Amino acid sequence: MKKATLVCVSLTSILLAGCAVGTPDCGDTDTLSILDQAIEAEVEKYAPQTRRGTPEEFIGILDTYEISNIRTQAYDEDVDSYQCDARVTYTYHDRERSVDFTYRVDTDQSDGEVLVEYQTKMLNPILGYAMGF
Repeated sequence: MKKATLVCVSLTSILLAGCAVGTPDCGDTDTLSILDQAIEAEVEKYAPQTRRGTPEEFIGILDTYEISNIRTQAYDEDVDSYQCDARVTYTYHDRERSVDFTYRVDTDQSDGEVLVEYQTKMLNPILGYAMGF
């Protein structure tokens, strides 16, 4: 069985160290912000290469995508880590595509950074839209 390709993205938590209560859960704003950053970077990467519409229209994906069906699959109390899944739905030129994906949320114990590791298939529809399929 092929292992899904995972990408690790980190974001320094904006919580003060004294106020932090552990790893943010699957639907926390810090967690979703990291996923949003990954989507935004991918859209901006492919906008100049789009074969359908203009780059400006392509950037419009950022106004219409939605992350939904967020679920906690497991929580490991020993390492304070969440295993999650969700669905991302993109719309471009009246074509809607949804992808279910998994992700993991951890906190770096040395510096308090929030780490989110996600399946790159979450980003696949963006390339599909850019290439016209």
